Amino acid sequence: MLTSLNSGVSGMLNHQRKLDVTGNNIANVNTIGYKSSRITFADSLYSTLKVGRGPRDNYGGVNSVQLGFGAKVSTVDRDYSQGAINTTGFQTDLALQGSGFFIVRDGSETYYTRAGNFTVDAEGNMVAANGALVQGRMSGVDANEETHIALEDISLPLEMKIEPQATEEVRFYSNLNANATLSTASLNEAGTSGVTSVNGTAADGVGGTHTIEISGTNATNSTNTGINTGGIVTDTLASLGVTDTDGFQVTLDQGTSREVTYNIAGLTADSTVGDLVEALNGQVNGATFELSGGAITVTRDYAGVGTDYNVTLTDGGTGNITATMFDAGGTFQVNNGTASTLVATDTFVDNLGNTVVSDLNLSADEDTGLITQITGLGDGGVTINAENGLQAATGADALVIDTADTDHFTSILVYDSLGNTHTLKMRFAKTAEDNTWAWEAQMTEPAEAAGGNTGLVSFNEDGSLANFTYDNDADHFEFIPGGGADRVHITFDPGEYGTYNGITQSTAPFSTAAVEQDGYGMGILENILIDQNGKIIGNFTNGVNETLAEIMIADFNNARGLQAVGNNMFRGTESSGAAVIGLAQDTHGAQIESGALELSNVDLVKEFTEMITAQRGFQSNARVVTVSDQILAEATNLKR
Repeated sequence: MLTSLNSGVSGMLNHQRKLDVTGNNIANVNTIGYKSSRITFADSLYSTLKVGRGPRDNYGGVNSVQLGFGAKVSTVDRDYSQGAINTTGFQTDLALQGSGFFIVRDGSETYYTRAGNFTVDAEGNMVAANGALVQGRMSGVDANEETHIALEDISLPLEMKIEPQATEEVRFYSNLNANATLSTASLNEAGTSGVTSVNGTAADGVGGTHTIEISGTNATNSTNTGINTGGIVTDTLASLGVTDTDGFQVTLDQGTSREVTYNIAGLTADSTVGDLVEALNGQVNGATFELSGGAITVTRDYAGVGTDYNVTLTDGGTGNITATMFDAGGTFQVNNGTASTLVATDTFVDNLGNTVVSDLNLSADEDTGLITQITGLGDGGVTINAENGLQAATGADALVIDTADTDHFTSILVYDSLGNTHTLKMRFAKTAEDNTWAWEAQMTEPAEAAGGNTGLVSFNEDGSLANFTYDNDADHFEFIPGGGADRVHITFDPGEYGTYNGITQSTAPFSTAAVEQDGYGMGILENILIDQNGKIIGNFTNGVNETLAEIMIADFNNARGLQAVGNNMFRGTESSGAAVIGLAQDTHGAQIESGALELSNVDLVKEFTEMITAQRGFQSNARVVTVSDQILAEATNLKR
């Protein structure tokens, strides 16, 4: 009887403890970071009434006969499953997603917690709700580089200032337009060339000086003077010996496909010399007739070799104007014109001193036959005009034409050691060398460049970066800022060679820009944010973001071995093992959410169910005690 009483009592006690665990869970349903518990039971001692034996001889086996003495509590386990995340908006509220615990120090003791409702105290320390100091690492040490991490109190110096830093690197990322040209041509010196105007833009886009030497002679007109009769404008033809004007003809370009004959009409022997000149000029298109010194000069208007561009005067029928006024033989030839022998050679020196020599193209005027135009300078796009005909020009009398640079500017603010800003302007200009641009770094006053301010940037045929060099064997750019600041040394980063992650050259529009520099002025801490790795990043008024501290996270091989000490905190034990400390993401694969808290993971539905089962278990065991008591009472009454 006593055995059943003891069993019932143990069952009642166990279910009372189960109700205690359930009640504690329900009580902490709204406790931040709380992890619910569960209780498990195990059977207790046994009394063996009969020892079992195996089968032998002609007898079968017999099982043992044992009576139990009730149940006992086996374990009370923590459920470390993730609790729901609730956004709070308070920046120092932290919710941990994944395994691990925040580390806090209370006096000399180190504790671990999932409750991230932290604040900052009057001295700038990050503290838990009970005043325990949150642990981590202050800036300057990478926690992942150390095997043994010495924890520190996290302190946020809210009045922190960051000292200015002079710019040390400027990075470029963009494109230089391979087809761009801004190379407007202008006349520097005409020399003896007869050039009157220059217009257009050089297609190659390269700026510099074109010295053009012109040798040879321009084309000449066929011209000849008739017989000097001594006649004047008012003399009649008859007075000079003309008896008949019949059949007087003028032929242009005889023997060519352009040959044309003009029959001169309207003249008589009584016509004057002036009438004759007027009739020739009025009826013949392509030749000029002029009375001078008693003789008439005939000139083919179009310059060129005489076999192609000529004038022939003849008498036909009974007329004798040609024989009297031009040639006694009756046929007057004007065919002594010459073709152009002009040659134009361009010696181009770009603004870097590179020299390119090339021949230019010459064009004749369609009305006069004279060479009046030069083309082909700068790969085309420029027209050089000599309205009255091009002439030889060599040596000191050569033709000189300038072309402007095709350049692109970009600028960025850089800093000196005192935090002052200066405008760095970067100029890129095309050169005569294929796929190569010159660059120049310029500073605005009062700063001045002090070295390494010029160089070349070249590209591969696919437009990727091939090389970026400084002139005069420099490896960086320097400028003197003035105002007592130190000299500034800047390295330009154009990108990786053979890639497109910096400056490139293509037919796309200009977009070259200095996109980033690493200097800054003095800044005051304006705000903080905490990233998912636990790094506390300060936002300063100068735009700089700097890591101020790192919140460390601890994890355990056996987190259920931790000992709860209240205030949402746990203590490490021999059962839990040593803490593994590191950053949330990098070490533990967890993440920290700033401005949020992890809620209790208590499931009320489950807890209510557990409460019912605890109640029924307690009632059942109480019934065992009651029945046992009744049987004992009956046994006691047997003596009556």
